[in-house]
Amino acid sequence: MPSLSDPSKPASFGQPTYDGVIAGRVSGRRWKEPRTRRASAVVVSRKPTPLEQRVREKSLKRAYQARKAELKEEIRRNKVAKRKAREERKQENVLRTVTKLQRVTNPKTIQKIAKSKKRKQLKVVPDEFLGGKKSEASRRMQVPGLEN
Repeated sequence: MPSLSDPSKPASFGQPTYDGVIAGRVSGRRWKEPRTRRASAVVVSRKPTPLEQRVREKSLKRAYQARKAELKEEIRRNKVAKRKAREERKQENVLRTVTKLQRVTNPKTIQKIAKSKKRKQLKVVPDEFLGGKKSEASRRMQVPGLEN
């Protein structure tokens, strides 16, 4: 059965699913209007940034990254210093509190201990870990510029 408008086309049954609209999906929405201009003409092309501005932005970015790296390195150095101080403090506390130290000055006693099973207990530690108060004379000797 030929169409009334064009005898070479077959006749269509019911309403057409689109209203002469080519843009987008054809879903039977009659509110779509046909395109009036090309999609490439809708978007306005932006001009490229000038060379001076790109160079300025690049130098700013480099300076920012250098400052950031510098701050990171400073933080890392601070952490290392704090860790070292913490370990030293811990070592001092261990020597001061956990073990009871006794000063042995007699060389014969030291030789006896060195030959016995207690030789592992012999340690050379600084005088400040032994806990005794220093005498006034020894304190005066350590102060530079103070003469008796």
